[in-house]
Amino acid sequence: MISEGVYINSIGFLESQLRQLFASVVWTHKIQEKQADIYLKQYKCLEFWRILLSALTSSGIFAVIFVDELWLKLITAIVSAISLFISTYFKTYDLKLLQKEHKKSALALLELREELVSVLCDIKMNKYKEDELFKKRDDLIKKKIKIANNTLDASENAVNQASENLKKRKDNTYSDEEIDSFLPLLARKDKN
Repeated sequence: MISEGVYINSIGFLESQLRQLFASVVWTHKIQEKQADIYLKQYKCLEFWRILLSALTSSGIFAVIFVDELWLKLITAIVSAISLFISTYFKTYDLKLLQKEHKKSALALLELREELVSVLCDIKMNKYKEDELFKKRDDLIKKKIKIANNTLDASENAVNQASENLKKRKDNTYSDEEIDSFLPLLARKDKN
């Protein structure tokens, strides 16, 4: 039989480990979101330029037919080469697919994050016995490893953006007043 003090310490250690896991999941989730945003922004920018350059190339070809100027031919050739480069880049790097994969990982991490929040709340309400919490912890670690195995690497830029959002802008951190502003009156902490 485990004494009360040992039980509380064991639960405390498990809670500490779950809190570390939670922090890791929050960071990884934000990094994956930022990487998805980066790929989407790159895709939209390159797609805009591809459309614009294709239109300019077509216009340049028609102009060359009617105007025999060397500078016009050179500009049309350069614009056409840039357009070809962008099209080849799209064939080599599927930015939309990369964006979707990072978004998929972010959603899986969001689900795990919310599960960890629930478990940490349940710990504070003394819901778990020690053996139940050991099993829950092991299950959550397995889920994180499974997600990590299916997660693509992120760029340093995504890590820096996530750091900016989490540390300076305090994403995922809300005051009681902010939370109350989202809730109906009866669900608010301060019902005034």
